[in-house]
Amino acid sequence: MLIIGEKLNSTIPKVREAICNKDKEYIQELARKQVEAGADYLDVNTAMENEVEDMQWVVECIQEVVDAPLCIDSTNPAAVKRGLEVCKTRPMINSITMERDRLEGILPLAVEYKCPLIALTSDEKGIPKTVDERMRITEQLVEVLVKNNYNLEDLYVDPLVLPLAVNSSNASIFFQSLTGIKEKFHLKTVSGLSNVSHSLPLRRLINRYFLVICMSCGMDAAILDPLDKKIMTAVTAADLLLDKDRFARKYLQAYRAGALED
Repeated sequence: MLIIGEKLNSTIPKVREAICNKDKEYIQELARKQVEAGADYLDVNTAMENEVEDMQWVVECIQEVVDAPLCIDSTNPAAVKRGLEVCKTRPMINSITMERDRLEGILPLAVEYKCPLIALTSDEKGIPKTVDERMRITEQLVEVLVKNNYNLEDLYVDPLVLPLAVNSSNASIFFQSLTGIKEKFHLKTVSGLSNVSHSLPLRRLINRYFLVICMSCGMDAAILDPLDKKIMTAVTAADLLLDKDRFARKYLQAYRAGALED
């Protein structure tokens, strides 16, 4: 399971404040902690008034203290481009959709920089409600990407889970979409966790079990909080149970390091 650390996001009040105040120490410590906790990529979102300049500043701050690759998270092509320009390691882009503006603004950058790309199964009509609609949009995305000579091996599709509080079938629809995308298109998949539990109590509990079921459906990557010890424990245990941890090496290493929490 590829872990994309979600903490460096300007929608989080403390992170937003740190970016506004150019608090390099706070940003760097948050980057360092996520990598130490097991993040493979660090998501970077600076969706504020000075998004382009802030993106460059945050990326440069992070790269002073960690070597982990970054996931440039923006709907603004100028901010994405600036982030890609200053990345020292091969970055990821988060994200494109089938919306025309997103495709035209972001896809050329993914092709130019030959970097991994997260594609959301949404279009001009918004987020679909059914498995079939998600599969249809995935097929459209694949057609456009192939036409533009993008390497599908670098693609991560996010079928976009909707809240259980709105419809109790939303998680099941998402799991079916994951399985369908893997079986029909043989693509890698990814998801965030927080949306599924929106407006429900004990959200982290729901998120943990949601993630484990996603992993059992073949999901390849997750955007999550690596500082949440219980969710990282769930990832480690699920990898072991799904035969992705030969001889339980990672599990035992995490146990000896005191990284597992029952």
